[in-house]
Amino acid sequence: MTALARPAWWSRATSLAAAALVALALVLLGSAPASAHAELVETDPAEGAVVETAPDTVTLTFNETVRLTSQEIAVYDAQGRAVESSAGAHGTEVRVDLPGAAGLGDGTYVVSWNVLSSDGHPVSGALTFAVGAPSASVTPPPAPTTSSASVTVLRDVVTAVSLIGLLLAAGLALFVALVLPRSWSGTAVRARLRRLLAYAAGAAGAGAVLQVPVASVYGQGLELGDLVASFDPGLVANEMFAAALVVAGLGLAAPACRSAAPGTVDRWLLTAGALVALAGPSVVGHSRAYSPSALLIAADVLHLVAGALWLGGLVGLVLSLRALSGREVLAARTLTRFSALAGGALLAVAVTGTFVGWRIVGSWAALVETRYGWLLLAKVAIALVVAAIGGWNRWRTLPAVQAAAGFGDRERAAVAVTRTVRVEAVLLVVLLGVTGVLVNQSPRPVPLTAATGGTGVGAATAGDLRVLAVMDPRRTGRNTLLVQVQDSSGEPYDPPVNPTVELRTDGLDLGAVAVAPIASGTYRGDVVLPRAGEWEVQVSVELSRFENPVTTVRLTVRP
Repeated sequence: MTALARPAWWSRATSLAAAALVALALVLLGSAPASAHAELVETDPAEGAVVETAPDTVTLTFNETVRLTSQEIAVYDAQGRAVESSAGAHGTEVRVDLPGAAGLGDGTYVVSWNVLSSDGHPVSGALTFAVGAPSASVTPPPAPTTSSASVTVLRDVVTAVSLIGLLLAAGLALFVALVLPRSWSGTAVRARLRRLLAYAAGAAGAGAVLQVPVASVYGQGLELGDLVASFDPGLVANEMFAAALVVAGLGLAAPACRSAAPGTVDRWLLTAGALVALAGPSVVGHSRAYSPSALLIAADVLHLVAGALWLGGLVGLVLSLRALSGREVLAARTLTRFSALAGGALLAVAVTGTFVGWRIVGSWAALVETRYGWLLLAKVAIALVVAAIGGWNRWRTLPAVQAAAGFGDRERAAVAVTRTVRVEAVLLVVLLGVTGVLVNQSPRPVPLTAATGGTGVGAATAGDLRVLAVMDPRRTGRNTLLVQVQDSSGEPYDPPVNPTVELRTDGLDLGAVAVAPIASGTYRGDVVLPRAGEWEVQVSVELSRFENPVTTVRLTVRP
């Protein structure tokens, strides 16, 4: 009886499939560059600050490099009138110059900003500060322009198609170069692999190229009709470089995949082309915004390589296992090589993926409070389905394979293993499709902007201190409450301990509100207001054991 009758290599096949189940969850959780849109981390003046004289420059500092778009950064007074200004971006800083600052009168001013993250996602917000004293009311500034759902859907579809095509094409190139034995001619199988690689490379290249104009439109909040007229190369330099790497890499690999076994030069071209193409998506990631950036960037590329190895390997095995069912030595060699490559990738991704997930997602709460988190959980759920299939392979398919005897049984065993590997490959494609949408989401909760144009401002004195209270959106339901303590000169003041804030209205006392410091002398808390009317914000500032001034700020809440 041949070696296949005692199916050592089939045992490897099913064991390999079981290992793939764990690997899929780890590989695919990080199979695309980390995504985390730019966040505003510091402003000068601070949010809600009251300054004696108007500043010549307003500075916005982000956690990563940002770019300006065709949507200009504008400054408005409390009545909604535009104030002369000009803006420029320098790395992580955006500086808004106010050439007529000397002529600005007392009152509240709103800086409405809109910038582009490193991955091409527009991020907008508003900074509110006051000169002399805050205004009693503020007219909302114009809302930033955003692209319609058609642009967003097209962006997600193009990203998913490009990612799946890239990983499949690069994975098949690595499978042909590093896994499939060169001593096996397998002309028909190699021809199928060549055609599939060419189709996948075409989809990946077309998707990467199409992402460039779509990213330009989306970053400026425009529509598909503006693809040509509004194209701005400066806004999509990263996307253009990424597309160039993908096209160049797959342009090297695709012609090197032939119907005959590859020679030494072709193997080098297949491997090098795949690695160059897989480095492309990391160009538009956010890994540089987190530390240690070198490790995170390397993890991004490693995740893509691992994902390509698994997808290309599974698809390659689906196409080649049946043809190898009567060639035990070649089949065993194929599975051994794939197992070694995939095992090394799994080990590396298990270490770096855990670290990347911790650094990028940031908290357990982000898993259930953001769309990014829900998509991530969906990916895990799909991976668990694959794990269930792996359990079936291990406890049902493997015993059947081990009991195979004779040509008929061996053929049925080959069909069974090929079928389960095919199912895994299909689920892997679904996971990659989810990843294509996932990379366009932010893993951070949407930040609350408490001092926007529609915010009401109240002020009161507490001894020698001044207390400002800000509420947004100043309607029934969930609101954000900001409280700022200022000294006699109007500068934010940090008391020894956080102030005690209580909220009440006629006939209803909500009691103490938990507030946390967000800037010098500034505290934020979330409240739910059950009804409209005038609400009292009582602020107690403990300065010492014997000095504890208390004041009340009144804010009007609309239905």
